[in-house]
Amino acid sequence: MSISAKLTADNAERYVVSIRLRSGGLSFTGYDSSTSDSFFYQEVEFDRSRPYITSLKDYFFDNECLGWPFKRFFIVCVSPKYILMPAVAFRDDQKDKLLAFAFSADLGHGLYNELKDKETYLLFPLEEETYEFCSRSIINPVFFHYMTPQLNWWKKQSRNFLPRLLYVVLHSEWIDVACFCQGVLQFSNSFVHEQAEDILYYILYVWKQTGLNQETDRLRIYGEPTLRARVADALHQYIQYIDLLDIPSEAYLLGLEVRKAPLDIITLLLCE
Repeated sequence: MSISAKLTADNAERYVVSIRLRSGGLSFTGYDSSTSDSFFYQEVEFDRSRPYITSLKDYFFDNECLGWPFKRFFIVCVSPKYILMPAVAFRDDQKDKLLAFAFSADLGHGLYNELKDKETYLLFPLEEETYEFCSRSIINPVFFHYMTPQLNWWKKQSRNFLPRLLYVVLHSEWIDVACFCQGVLQFSNSFVHEQAEDILYYILYVWKQTGLNQETDRLRIYGEPTLRARVADALHQYIQYIDLLDIPSEAYLLGLEVRKAPLDIITLLLCE
């Protein structure tokens, strides 16, 4: 059974696909760079009363196309848990020990991505059973943390931009914050929030800690439009330049259905 009419056994080898694992469900995405309007996106909600791994296995068993030989298959892990580490400290002979130490409390499998600056690694955990199942069920999967493609995309954006840029992505339970100075990553972290006031506090806290100038530097906010506008209105008395951003314009080359996809999936495909 095919998840999308655009995807068939005959064209699967041309498709770059991704499964985005998140709390309570997943999304499945794919596109063929040689075919216009080939992008598709499927969102799936799991029954939260059942173990996540059980629902994940059922999804694979119900969709035999996930076993087809794709051009590339990404597994995107969505969790605010991650650690940035300088490349000089993350040596080959120490990687396993550092991963085991960093995520021992999470009882997960330690993974890492190298950022495009070649100077930083992003370390993150994935639940062991989920990692093992994906590794067995998918042909040559590539595991990514959802922040990795965003940080790579923002680095590229900010490289030729003189003011420093603070990027914020609003999620329902946490926010992602990253600061760049002409392509150099200066700060990145995620903060769990319970109310809008928490969001304002964390943004202003990071703005102050990174020494941003309220009259020259810029705040760029992604997220649900209503919440995004509320946050911007409250921050205008402290920060002069605030940009409310949607998906990158380059993404529309993938097709109109790209509007359904989250920012991390879009930037992964654009960087890929």
